[in-house]
Amino acid sequence: MSRLCWVLIFVLVSWGKEPVWSFDRNITLKKDQIYQGVVYKDTIEKPLVLRWTLYKNFGLVLYVNYDGFPHQFVLYRDYQRDMLRLELFGEGHLENASYLYVAFRDFSPKDQSAKLWIGVSGDAQFLRK
Repeated sequence: MSRLCWVLIFVLVSWGKEPVWSFDRNITLKKDQIYQGVVYKDTIEKPLVLRWTLYKNFGLVLYVNYDGFPHQFVLYRDYQRDMLRLELFGEGHLENASYLYVAFRDFSPKDQSAKLWIGVSGDAQFLRK
């Protein structure tokens, strides 16, 4: 019984491991300020542009343009609504798939700026322009 317990604990801990971040940065953006760069993996490069346009009712409207496709998200500071996850290279079925994460950390009404965290997991890299 003891061995079974240890095997079960090992399996549960290995499933719950944190992603390996190839890019991890805190940024501050003012309204309509553009943050852009290139996400790349091996020889594939895809442009990434993000900006926010509206903060209303504690929600931040964030525009993400990845590989020419526009996305719009509303992020809040509470649990499970503070982060977006976007698959980068269409490899979601692979074990080491790459994802873009953007988390909303704080908003300053005084200078109209939002604090965000950007992370890229998997084999992909991010290069700021």
